[in-house]
Amino acid sequence: MTASDETAPAQAETRTLDEAQVARLEQSFRSWMDASRRRADYASRRRLWLIFLLLRSTGARLGEVLGLDPTRDLDLDSERPTAHFSGAGNNGEGREVPLPTDVARALREALADPTLTPDAAKLFDMDQGHVRRKFYERAEAVGLPKELASPSVLRRSRARQLMRQDVPLPVVQRLLGHSSADLTAAFSDYSDLEAGTIVEAYLKREERRKSSARNRFFGAVSKVVSGPVVASVEITSLGGFKVTSVVTRESVERLGITPGVLATADIKAPWVQLSAGDHEPLSSAANRYPAIVRRILTGEEQGDHVAAEVVAELSDGTMLAAVITFESVRRLDLAIGSPVWASFGAFSVILNFG
Repeated sequence: MTASDETAPAQAETRTLDEAQVARLEQSFRSWMDASRRRADYASRRRLWLIFLLLRSTGARLGEVLGLDPTRDLDLDSERPTAHFSGAGNNGEGREVPLPTDVARALREALADPTLTPDAAKLFDMDQGHVRRKFYERAEAVGLPKELASPSVLRRSRARQLMRQDVPLPVVQRLLGHSSADLTAAFSDYSDLEAGTIVEAYLKREERRKSSARNRFFGAVSKVVSGPVVASVEITSLGGFKVTSVVTRESVERLGITPGVLATADIKAPWVQLSAGDHEPLSSAANRYPAIVRRILTGEEQGDHVAAEVVAELSDGTMLAAVITFESVRRLDLAIGSPVWASFGAFSVILNFG
């Protein structure tokens, strides 16, 4: 696909697949592959399935996937499996895109099969026209319009999926290899009906969050330390802050939590503790950050002298809300502009993926 392909306002390119349709299309490839009667047919269909998985999970261009050399461009054995796409976008510097656990596993198994292709470096070396025709056939086999299986639609669908998951626009831009955020925004444009539906869902979610987690960090998993029962998971936020959470080891395995996986860390306001002053306090809390008080909300006018909400700003602009007692505000002598340390324990962090 060329740059003009992405910016052209063709009607077909405004269409996307929802998650259910993506699942149907993937199942179509799987069933077609498993139904092969000849080894040569199975090998060809499996290669097409792998190409689909890469397009579906990375949002890459078809030409980028077909140009991958698995022996050089795929890192499948590290804790953070990635695909390296070189040249296109990002000022020609190339980009590393994290691979989901299931996709990395499928690729490892394929590369370990010597009968799949004589030369592993050419695993994805297939004609673009042939790939597109087979993709169209797989869509029609499960009752989908064939144009929905276009690699450009898969790419657009991945962009929309990431943005629906609150992945910041610059991060989506980097993953897709776009030269500007404007292109990413246009590429993932929504119709009026879609935009209204998304805003409505967003507002409902925000209403739910008002009564639960008020504080959120977005970033990527940077470290996982597993124990016999629980594991420590560290997320590095976009602002560079480290957030540590403790989850069960079973959750790590079930959710595929590995370095590089995108995640959000939510912390309820009552779980955030504040300490006054510039100096870092001695504390057992795993997460401690210097901040400045920006807002203090009390119910004093209504005669409520029990609780108060204090909102403090971290150095990257992140706002942390803490619900503490009215007496604590007085005792700590908190005021707008006061330096504080905000802290919370690892067991107070709720991790969300996808």
